Amino acid sequence: MRRENCDVVIAGAGPTGLVLAHLLARHGVSVILAEQNAATVGEPRAVSIDDESLRTLQQIGLAEEVLKDCASEYGSEYLGPDRRPFAVVRPSRSEYGWPKRNAFRQPFLERTLAQALIGRDPLHGNEHIALRFGTQCVDHDDHGGGVSVILEDGQGRYQVDCHYFVGADGGRSRARKAIGATMAGSTFEERWLIVDILDTKDPFRETRVFCDPARPCVCLPGPDRTRRYEIRLRPDESTEAMEQDTEARRLLGEFGVDANAPIARAKVYTFHARIADVWRKGRVFLAGDAAHLTPPFAGQGMNTGVRDASNLAWKLAAVIGGRLGPSLLDTYQAERRAHAWSMIRLAINMGRVMAPHTRLAGLAIRTLFHVASVVPPARQWLAQMRFKPKPRFTAGFFTTHGELSRRLGGTMFPQPMVEHDGVQRRLDDVLGDGFAVLSYGANPAALARRLGDLPARLGARTVGCLPRILAFAPTSPGSMQLDPMLRDHTGAIGALLGESEAIIVLRPDRYVMAALPTGEIESGIATLTSAIDATFDGTNTGTKPGANSTVHSST
Repeated sequence: MRRENCDVVIAGAGPTGLVLAHLLARHGVSVILAEQNAATVGEPRAVSIDDESLRTLQQIGLAEEVLKDCASEYGSEYLGPDRRPFAVVRPSRSEYGWPKRNAFRQPFLERTLAQALIGRDPLHGNEHIALRFGTQCVDHDDHGGGVSVILEDGQGRYQVDCHYFVGADGGRSRARKAIGATMAGSTFEERWLIVDILDTKDPFRETRVFCDPARPCVCLPGPDRTRRYEIRLRPDESTEAMEQDTEARRLLGEFGVDANAPIARAKVYTFHARIADVWRKGRVFLAGDAAHLTPPFAGQGMNTGVRDASNLAWKLAAVIGGRLGPSLLDTYQAERRAHAWSMIRLAINMGRVMAPHTRLAGLAIRTLFHVASVVPPARQWLAQMRFKPKPRFTAGFFTTHGELSRRLGGTMFPQPMVEHDGVQRRLDDVLGDGFAVLSYGANPAALARRLGDLPARLGARTVGCLPRILAFAPTSPGSMQLDPMLRDHTGAIGALLGESEAIIVLRPDRYVMAALPTGEIESGIATLTSAIDATFDGTNTGTKPGANSTVHSST
């Protein structure tokens, strides 16, 4: 049997697998990405991408490209049975550097990601990536020192030896079954007809939610005059009949002017709210729909998978490269599972608002929203989507040493515009790909001198950041030079820190590893050093000869 080797094998080239492959290649990790289908998806699936996912795509240089195919910054109107709005959601904040809500088409996204992988030469050299369509993962063997993965394509079966194997192979995941993980949660008994149309006649650019117990419907705008309708079916309506053009168009006619619009797809779905009990076994990981299934009401299914990729990629790279020890990988499930479940709960609760089962329940919901609309804090909470769970971990690879770290540790750091060499740029664009240490204050170099060897241990870039009110930092002979030196253009960083000087240690996924005010720098660094040391278990089983190698084969 032919044999190959690489650092990581990924099964499944959906959005999760594609983003994970990009991020790993960005860190110099060699990847074989195997997809059993002959190409990326051709039919509409996910339709919403959020600000957190766009921030991840920014890291691989594709956010602007993807945004070209999106309808951005749209809101939602919730309508009662009388078709009058009782609640409005229109988020205007962009805390993480991108619009919170963006409508897209999954075929376009996957095609963009796949084509960028294939043509990655200028950035990484495509020797780090092998994207293989028509290739199925049929078996794997985790033998402790690595994983042997059996792949099958049109030429037959072959073996790939790798450090780690990631199953991003969807809701019916073979990898999940192979590691003995089970899905907990529920499957909704109700069925929904999903109708994707082309050339909509409806000019309304926001989502309409028809919260009518008799027939709930969600109508979502899309780019290039596309639109999606999600319509709940009744028990006496058969799946086969409702997927036919005649019945689908009859239902479309109940909710707007698109009854005669071209239909790209009409499909009945039963929604799931389920999550795997185990996300890792040895050197095998689950990500995306293989690890969790989310109802569509919050538009978070695909976005949750992208978060998995963002969390897992830098950890695999750090362990394979020997920067951190193998027990770091234990934090993947610890960090991601609870957050994924919070998104599933959000979708369930939004489903209860969108599709009340009785008129009394619908009336209670509308009354509650009417009351909230006259209370300014409650109105802002709703309008700005503050009901969406914040990207925050309760346990994992970060410290809560000191008051500032207790508040910020394990949270995603905001991405404001900063000034660099007289030009305004998004923060991440000047932080680089790996760890970053942000030294914020009137004299960032003086703070940075107290870091010791922490930046070197993490391979971190040390970045100076001046408060908004300062034009430059004082210098003295022999002082430490920081490059880049930024200015907090919007004042967002200073506001977050209470205008106090501090050291912020940021992970590659831009979550806060530590936030250390001037009086806690040395003690905080000691805590971080202990956390780094704890990731090693005496033997760094993450690396072996050939780590960070190119993909290559032998017979």
